[in-house]
Amino acid sequence: MRYTARGAGALEGLEEDAGGDLVYTFTKPWSDGTTGITLSPLELLEKLAAIVPLPRVHLVRYTGCLAPHSEMRGAIIPTPRQQGVDGGEVNTGTPRWSWARLPGHVFNLAMASCPLCRQGSLQIIAAMTQEAVITRILRALKLASVPPPITPAHVRQETFDWVA
Repeated sequence: MRYTARGAGALEGLEEDAGGDLVYTFTKPWSDGTTGITLSPLELLEKLAAIVPLPRVHLVRYTGCLAPHSEMRGAIIPTPRQQGVDGGEVNTGTPRWSWARLPGHVFNLAMASCPLCRQGSLQIIAAMTQEAVITRILRALKLASVPPPITPAHVRQETFDWVA
């Protein structure tokens, strides 16, 4: 997990030289012997912005017979029987879960049936989004109506001292 969650560059290899430029030292020298690069702070930000993926865009794109809507895809994707799965056909589509099943999956709550009679199915009849209404209901139930304060993230300030 640590390897896959790490960033594209390590801050340990980044230092500021006397002229205000940033020197990034590689962990291993390149094939031509280069051990590091010198960049201005703006150039570093340009390089970092170039490797950030666009939102809602897949990083891997399949073409040809592996493309999602290819007519030949069904011929090359193994069936569950070929994969060694016993039993009936396995649904490989995206699961469509009802709203009541989602809290059960996440919080281990049974929301599909009425907790009092254990028979009828529950349905959403209203969604309260107005803060004043929610506060009045919580106060009537004698519950905390003010959320706890959000603790700011702890950041090592010396990491960002080079940004002016």
